[in-house]
Amino acid sequence: MNKIHSKEWFLNRIGKRVFRDATSCKCQHCKDIVENGLVIGSDLHAIYLFDCQNEMEVFYRDKK
Repeated sequence: MNKIHSKEWFLNRIGKRVFRDATSCKCQHCKDIVENGLVIGSDLHAIYLFDCQNEMEVFYRDKK
């Protein structure tokens, strides 16, 4: 089961690496994020990831 995170969860991880759960997308960009994670760079980036979670069911976690 995927964990739904609050906007604050994403905002609290600015400057930290998060990992995306695998999705049906097999493009290289998505594969890289699943494998290596991504660093949340700003408030805007955090809110974007929060919106992606809710609109596209793309889920993130702290550990791989």
